Amino acid sequence: MRIAVPLPGTMWAFDVISIIQIFDDDSVMYGSSDRPVIDFIANASSKALDHGMSIATTALRDYHEKPDLIIIPGFANPHEIATDRRTRDAKARLFTADPADALAIRDWLVASHREGVEIAAMCTGMFALAWTGLLDGVECTTHLPFLDDLAAQFPKALVQKDRLLTHNAKQRIWTSAGGSICLDLCIALLAEHAGQSLATAEANMLMMHYPRSVATRRSDGAPSVLPRPSRQSDEIIALTRRVREHLSYDWTLTTLAQTSHSSTRSFQRRFSEVMGVPPSTWLLTERLNAAKELLELTDLPMQQIALRTGLRNADSLRKHFSAAFGVSPSRYRQDFLRTELRPTENV
Repeated sequence: MRIAVPLPGTMWAFDVISIIQIFDDDSVMYGSSDRPVIDFIANASSKALDHGMSIATTALRDYHEKPDLIIIPGFANPHEIATDRRTRDAKARLFTADPADALAIRDWLVASHREGVEIAAMCTGMFALAWTGLLDGVECTTHLPFLDDLAAQFPKALVQKDRLLTHNAKQRIWTSAGGSICLDLCIALLAEHAGQSLATAEANMLMMHYPRSVATRRSDGAPSVLPRPSRQSDEIIALTRRVREHLSYDWTLTTLAQTSHSSTRSFQRRFSEVMGVPPSTWLLTERLNAAKELLELTDLPMQQIALRTGLRNADSLRKHFSAAFGVSPSRYRQDFLRTELRPTENV
């Protein structure tokens, strides 16, 4: 897997480091045939990030690889981007010192997408992606303070103010809010391209017990800051561990509430406060992720996978899996095995 990361301006160091951490973590990726290659692309041999940091890059004119995925980090000067009201081509001046360089990056993004490359944008990197026209008619999101500005500057983009992550499988476009959501985006991309087992291992390494997904809404009750540890939050976390260990059990909202010794209404409220999503959403996501791992790591038939993950039967597995990932379980297994057997390129 090859990832290209264009750096058309001064970018957030956090976003860039998030990409490196998730896709190039020695503790998880060491010796793995799925370990991605990351290429940083700019208009020079190095590029400045915020906080006085810089990173070595390959000049776009010298870059001849075809990546599988392009990830655009957020800009470190989002206020300037968000308040600019000039013409689209003039926005090139916001992204690089030389407008011609920005136009070259824009053309490269459009051409790469036309050739089938998937593109993801983080935080205020959305303004660069929207500038290409690739977000026209596509659901997208960005960091909370800049949602209105994105919608105003690019009215053809379908800005989703209640979404933290979006994925349009048909258009091969991912978008995310900023901050820690960038890590969630990278985990989702790792699962999509390298398999759920690697993504789960990396999430566990970073203590991301429940990475947020495209199903997570800003209005789901997720706190803006982490809640203070409490006996109730400890009980919810302990319950999630128990459920993960016994996914084959017929867990329902009622049985979860009974196990937690509370009413269904009270349990649903407390669970959403601690985990950021309703219990039904969390449970289905856990079951589908476990099914992904079994599809990747075993040759179990669909009925057995459905029973082990609590999805009851092969038809239910197929229905929920296809709705969540846009592909049937059997096709997912075939595609994953085909990727695993593909010869590794020399780099």
